[in-house]
Amino acid sequence: MGDNTTEGMSSSKGQDVKIAVSEEKSFKWTSPRFDNVKSKKVALDYEDELEKVQIIKIELKDNRELHLIDEQDVEVHNKIQNFIEEKPDATLLETVEQFQKYPTSDAIAKVLLEYEYPDYILKYVDDDKKPKKRRKRENFERLLLRSGLILEHEFDSIFECTYIKVFAPFELLCEQARIIKLKMRLDPHYLPEIELDPPARNFFYPITKYFRYEVNITKGSAVFRRDRLRQFEGAGPEKSIGEIVLNFFPSSRRILMVHRIIITANQINRKIYDNEKPLIVKRTIKKLAIKNLVNNGTFMDFYPIHDGPPIVSDKPLEQMNLRAQLNVLWVQPRGRQPLDKIRLYFGEKLALYFAWLGFYNTWLTVASIAGIIVVIYGLLKYYVFKSENEKDFSLIWDNALTAPFAFFMAVWSTCFLETWKQYNISIAYDWDVLDYEKEELPRPEFYGTVLKKSPITLRQEIHFPYREKVKKFLISGVVVFICVIIVIISVTILLLAPKLWINLGEYSSWITASSNLVIIFLMAMLYSYVADWLTSFENHRTDTSYEDSMILKSYFFDFVNCYTGIVYILVFKEKFIKNIINKQGITGCDYNSCMTDLTIQLAILFIGRQMFGQFNEIIWPWLRSVIYKRRIREESKKLVAMYKNSDKSRIEIPQWAKDDKLYSAYGYERGEYEEMVVQFGFISLFGIAFPLAPFFALANNVFEIRSDAFKYIFSLQRTIGTQAQDIGMWEHILNFISLLSVLTNALIMAFHSTWMKNEFARIYGEDENKLLVARLLFILMFENLVFLVKLIFTYMISDVPKQIRLAMDREEYLSKLALEDETPALDEYLSQSPDDSSLFDDDGELKLPKRRRAFTAEEDV
Repeated sequence: MGDNTTEGMSSSKGQDVKIAVSEEKSFKWTSPRFDNVKSKKVALDYEDELEKVQIIKIELKDNRELHLIDEQDVEVHNKIQNFIEEKPDATLLETVEQFQKYPTSDAIAKVLLEYEYPDYILKYVDDDKKPKKRRKRENFERLLLRSGLILEHEFDSIFECTYIKVFAPFELLCEQARIIKLKMRLDPHYLPEIELDPPARNFFYPITKYFRYEVNITKGSAVFRRDRLRQFEGAGPEKSIGEIVLNFFPSSRRILMVHRIIITANQINRKIYDNEKPLIVKRTIKKLAIKNLVNNGTFMDFYPIHDGPPIVSDKPLEQMNLRAQLNVLWVQPRGRQPLDKIRLYFGEKLALYFAWLGFYNTWLTVASIAGIIVVIYGLLKYYVFKSENEKDFSLIWDNALTAPFAFFMAVWSTCFLETWKQYNISIAYDWDVLDYEKEELPRPEFYGTVLKKSPITLRQEIHFPYREKVKKFLISGVVVFICVIIVIISVTILLLAPKLWINLGEYSSWITASSNLVIIFLMAMLYSYVADWLTSFENHRTDTSYEDSMILKSYFFDFVNCYTGIVYILVFKEKFIKNIINKQGITGCDYNSCMTDLTIQLAILFIGRQMFGQFNEIIWPWLRSVIYKRRIREESKKLVAMYKNSDKSRIEIPQWAKDDKLYSAYGYERGEYEEMVVQFGFISLFGIAFPLAPFFALANNVFEIRSDAFKYIFSLQRTIGTQAQDIGMWEHILNFISLLSVLTNALIMAFHSTWMKNEFARIYGEDENKLLVARLLFILMFENLVFLVKLIFTYMISDVPKQIRLAMDREEYLSKLALEDETPALDEYLSQSPDDSSLFDDDGELKLPKRRRAFTAEEDV
């Protein structure tokens, strides 16, 4: 071990971060044995003056350095180091047990024992020619250290960069769990035993089980409290202190909390005076925000790491790391998705997407069966029963079952969305995230321009005025409108395109649709950057509002971009295209049917988007992975050789170096939702023109689940583990599509279905005026009937199942019993006789049960 060295401080003013002097830290080790003793609140006394915080660097072997700022932590380091030298075979658990009374001992022990899986990684390349970046890096490190984190620098001579391994002490994580109001399971030993009859299973249970989420209705959970640690699951009386410190918080929760510490590290507390009244306020140093430091190259990246290799072949499943377990249970097709393990590893937000996708696929199976029946009927009608007047092959999908199929799909979308609400609330209850959005904290990027007293907390809060919000939203709206106009212009060019290839005859529809597909991809790539910039410009207070705004803009553009070509065929082509082309014999639609053109356009866009999506998500990352492996193979050999020549027992490439070469998972989940919601739009809005769309969607999505699983396990860095209670804005968009689909399907049937046209002509003759009236009456009747049925199903299907509603109330009551020492409710007695004479004496005076006194006369009341 090297000597302790103290970093020298620069004499230039205004460059180093000066942090307010604090007499006490924001956390304390309240009880070395984790007893259920209420901890006292720690007061933060901030002085008016600022101090320069010195970073204490301790050299370790293998090009490593431990960075601290507290002299007490240096003493802890020295004690642990001496203990390890005396007992070289001591494990991490034994070391933590030995030094339990020191708040940072677990993090320092991990550094000294070369623990392989830090909570977070920051990467930078040190350049002597760029002292400003080095100064910014040092200042940000001071902020991290003052936040309570322990940092270890390791220089990688192979990749010529330095990795900062971030370790969070257990007590700091407890404090963060309190701040973010993290809800956690209570230990069953502290809950009363509940005997409930299992739900009845009827004849249809083997089918209906795929439409519901089985929950543990006897569990209890509560917002984390440090003083009641022993009453939470994973910290019961059978657990030792070391086991609790190392294993109480799962890695996904640790990542979530450490990520928040890192992105809020540039917020420091200052003491100011308001009319001579001292106030402790929060001050944000914008230039030291981690995202800004990454953007300007001060840091190359910051990311969490996976908990081990994805393939472990020499251990049974239960002994594998969670990543390897997911590879076996999720990536490889083995039945239903392991949603609980996905949630435990990636967090609720990503797990909720895969839960929704699996549920969507279940309902797509129903729609696929209906669509296949329509096509089979059309094939029989076309090949077996066709007559001389039935030569149009559009009969395959445009036949007597078209109208019933349209009605069925309208009801299908309603049932899907209403039952999803039940499924979602069941998941949110089981995963303890029902109140997540209510407890959400502001985004670190949010800024305000004025101070305003909160009517809730009665504290001064930074506020962004409503007028300024309106200005930003107006600017954002104008930019979005310009982008939409550009899309419409591109579609207008497609309107004129048939003049170029009209001589190709029947192939012109295929060429037009393919050209539209290319334009859709190009415009989507361009707009994604615009939407991201606009949403950041709007300055949203919470991550949920930021995500909702981003989703709304992205889908609005996708709606125009993807569906404009279909609307053009639906509304304009038959009436106006022949005037544009100005050629004899042109009716505006190929095959003498706009329904056929609509089917071709829908099929090419629908299947083409899915094929491109699979290439972009699977094939391209796989090719990049192959190229990367070839490029670093020689470097890996050198790295392994370096490990062999060192004192380290392991000779493998560390996990943080492997994950450094993976691509960031940021933004992928929103793209996944966007792809599926656009797909749902194709099926719901225009599905009757292509009844096989649900089947192709199902086939794509079954593969999509496994390919996405492969991507998140093998090709991407680990996600942050963000929490979520629902799918947010996507649910509102899906409901909007479901309502709009009633109108689009009615229009397609009334004006573009050849079968419907023939039926109208058979009943009302060839008079155009009568046909128009008949079509409008059909649209009106169809819409009213469908909306009535949708309303009935919406009323019949409750958003919150009765079983879950009772479980939620029971859980709230049980958490009060366990954590707040509330007196249990008493059993009530139903008397068999209305006669209460035993409670009265002969004179009619009421006699009450004897009561034990709570205190004596000598006690001070």
